[in-house]
Amino acid sequence: MSLTRRSVLAAGALMAIPGIARAQTAAFKGQALTVASWQNYGSDDAATVKMFQDMTGATIKNVYFTSEDDLLQMLRQGGMGKIDVVLPNLEYVATGAQQSLFQPIDTSKIHTWSSLEERFSADPSIRLNGQVYAVPWVQGATSLAVNTDVHPTPTSWKVLWDPASKGKVGFFDDPTTAIMTAALYLGEDPQNPDLAKVRTALLALKENVKLFWSSGDDWNKAFTTGEITMGNLWSGLAGTLKTNGHPLDYVFPDDGTVVWGDTWAIVSKTPHLDLAYAWINFLTSPAYFTQWIGTPGPNQELAVPVNTDAVKALPQAASDKLMAGPLLNYKGKIALQTGISPAALKKWTQLWEDVKAS
Repeated sequence: MSLTRRSVLAAGALMAIPGIARAQTAAFKGQALTVASWQNYGSDDAATVKMFQDMTGATIKNVYFTSEDDLLQMLRQGGMGKIDVVLPNLEYVATGAQQSLFQPIDTSKIHTWSSLEERFSADPSIRLNGQVYAVPWVQGATSLAVNTDVHPTPTSWKVLWDPASKGKVGFFDDPTTAIMTAALYLGEDPQNPDLAKVRTALLALKENVKLFWSSGDDWNKAFTTGEITMGNLWSGLAGTLKTNGHPLDYVFPDDGTVVWGDTWAIVSKTPHLDLAYAWINFLTSPAYFTQWIGTPGPNQELAVPVNTDAVKALPQAASDKLMAGPLLNYKGKIALQTGISPAALKKWTQLWEDVKAS
């Protein structure tokens, strides 16, 4: 479907999105909203960005980060007053709030708030001193993937530590994911594991790792060329690979899985506060998700909406592509990437860097 055709079909529905009143659009005309996010991750989907721009008269400028720490550094080093909205993971909201990088959210202005999954909207990690600092947007798992042409389907994280897996593993280069995954493998509390045991386990895992990946493109290139044949992987990317016919099986292991949530936060000192609220209302709406997930642009990495109404509105094929059913219906142990204090996160990050450097 062409970009123009997609925009025209959705325009009528999107004009009715709560939180973007017709009276506001005149005020937004000519404004530019600067959005910091991952590349190819919703905020830069050409068709949906055009829809927002057509609705508001504003323009969207995307800037990209390559890690959560990179995002915070962007704000500390000159981004305040220039970047308007950002996409932090749940676990980094507290740091941004404590350092006054993010401003409090007035949830009465978020017209999708009551439809957000409660485990995210009620999560303490998006709050500081009784105020909300981020709006939950999407969720996903970083679980276990294998090439079915090479391996039988596993049931445990133990396969990544198996000596037979040496040189075959792709592992996400993220300290929280790494430590929580090792904790699940060890049977430790993923929120508060014995870090000495985790360190030993990660050093053993490193012996099997062929690639520490940091983007979906990293994984895709290594997996499709056979450089790696197993590892941990985002659920949305796994669903896309399966849908496209690649020999991949995606497992929620018996010993548990890591689940993450991404959120939208408004940067302190933004000169475009009302436009920032309009953007968040747009990106959390069922109409947005149906468009973005149902007919995504090329190379877009997708994830499951936190808005329960948006999940219900998805076409079945789109839901399957996201692995939404397996994720939302999983009854095993979930290590939710949240509730980690900035002090603990600093220790975890240093541990992970030490493991990689050893």
